[in-house]
Amino acid sequence: MKRFASIDFMRGFAIFMMLILHMVMHTIDIDTLMADMSKVSFIEYILLIILPFGGGLAGFFLMVSAMGNTVSMEHELGRNLSAFEIGKRQVMGGFILLIFAMLVEGMIGYHGDLGYNIHLALKAASNPDLAPFKWVWDHSLWRFNHFETIHTIAWCIILNGIIHSYLVSKEKYRDKNKLIKTYIILAIVVLILTPLAWGLAKIAIPGYPVQLGTFEASYPIIGVNSLGRFISVFFLQALAGHPEPVFPYLAASFIGTIFGLFLTMPKKERKIKLFTKTTLNVGVIMYLIGLVGIIANIIYVINTKGFDSGLNAYMHIWDHRGWVSEILGTPWVGWYFQFMLLNGFGILMIMSILRLVELRGKAKPFGNHSRFIRRFGFVAFTNYTIQFMYFVAMFISIDWIFGKTYGRNVGLWGETIITIVIGIGIMALINILWEKIRFAGSLEWMVKQTNYFLNPVRRKMLKERGIKWYQAGLLNVEGGLYNADWLNIVEPEKIDYSNKEESILAKKLAMAGFVFPIFSFLGFFIARKARALEGDSKENKKARVWSTVSVVFFFIWLIAFFILSPSSFGITM
Repeated sequence: MKRFASIDFMRGFAIFMMLILHMVMHTIDIDTLMADMSKVSFIEYILLIILPFGGGLAGFFLMVSAMGNTVSMEHELGRNLSAFEIGKRQVMGGFILLIFAMLVEGMIGYHGDLGYNIHLALKAASNPDLAPFKWVWDHSLWRFNHFETIHTIAWCIILNGIIHSYLVSKEKYRDKNKLIKTYIILAIVVLILTPLAWGLAKIAIPGYPVQLGTFEASYPIIGVNSLGRFISVFFLQALAGHPEPVFPYLAASFIGTIFGLFLTMPKKERKIKLFTKTTLNVGVIMYLIGLVGIIANIIYVINTKGFDSGLNAYMHIWDHRGWVSEILGTPWVGWYFQFMLLNGFGILMIMSILRLVELRGKAKPFGNHSRFIRRFGFVAFTNYTIQFMYFVAMFISIDWIFGKTYGRNVGLWGETIITIVIGIGIMALINILWEKIRFAGSLEWMVKQTNYFLNPVRRKMLKERGIKWYQAGLLNVEGGLYNADWLNIVEPEKIDYSNKEESILAKKLAMAGFVFPIFSFLGFFIARKARALEGDSKENKKARVWSTVSVVFFFIWLIAFFILSPSSFGITM
């Protein structure tokens, strides 16, 4: 089974970090932590900056999903499947995913009826003074319209499928460099059209998605609102829904498509250095434009509405639709800077990982060593859905270990860290056991099984391979997790170490490590290994010096920030 280790890793990493971020958000008591802000250590301030930012990287997951989807479509083209059939399969698959996304958000997800009732049951078990637990089934009546990342991915699969199948049906777009340029233009067009799409939604329903100060407009209720309202909101959510509408996030999907096209490009067409340099430069420019704009927006909100409103705007950096004047108080271009900041960072992450793995011929060792993280992404939709298991981890940590009453935002760092360890352990164990039966019964299994019955092309293809109907949804665990045929962009035997490229890379990573500390360690280890491959050269000595200084710098400021707080300098807040 041919796979790109980077895509599998990034998909798993996104889910892994999502779990950690949600456990922190639901466990740590921010009000207690910040009761005396002058005594809060600087490291805690940094974490309070990093964590909301990490929660806003849904666009990164969307880009990674689009990469994988594009690789899949290009693979089907290589098997001589017609562009029309590919488009039809994409549209059908997208609508099936959309139906399951609604089911998850409203009924079986961590914020749906099932997750909400598990939370209430644990709360009642922890606090005998509360009224006896009773099942509450109302989220499924309205919350299915909540436009989270899975909804966005489903719509992007549909739209990308239509657009990509149309383009590749034209002979002139068989040149993938031309196709990439086309998607760059399309991404820019989506950003330009975003205010228009949002404006059209407001014409249909004044104030959409906010009405009377709430998001009521986005969530018609079954049994209360008319069928016409449901139909209109079904499309309006895609245009301008909360929190992650297709406009502007179809642009992020197009960016992921560009990466996918690069990965599947014939070697003779692939301009590796140009693509790498251009992509990194674009990511840096987007990130810096977004950073300046976000800071300006927050300062504006503080000046007009006060410090608490400015802090609230940043804490909601994840709320992709919220960065407008009527919701978080930011100027109308706030959403643009939010998009640029988060997705510029996402581009940098994707290109950095590709540069460190497939562009260095390291796919196989990286794939083998990243299995723990990759497993979270192998059934990403299922892990997203059943993350209510961290409620159980919170209960064990807060009620059993620390003897407190279970609830959200009731602990500090001790409870939070224990919750994370237990929660990740529970999710990992579920995945390890589930893979023994090839994830039968998972959401991915359900989607594939449904697709088998509804898609005659897929049904015919599987029958030709001797796969029975009841096996159609089973996942290829062996070929995907354990013995994949890992693909490189540059094969290991083609790497010329005489030009000291590894040492130069290590030095660049070490320099970047002063801003993004993870690169310090990557540079340090690459520099050490490069010495054996390239010799004790001048470039390698520079790499080792820079990486050592970068790592030492990280530990110095880490220790200092753990110890120091504003009160250390006589500052009271």
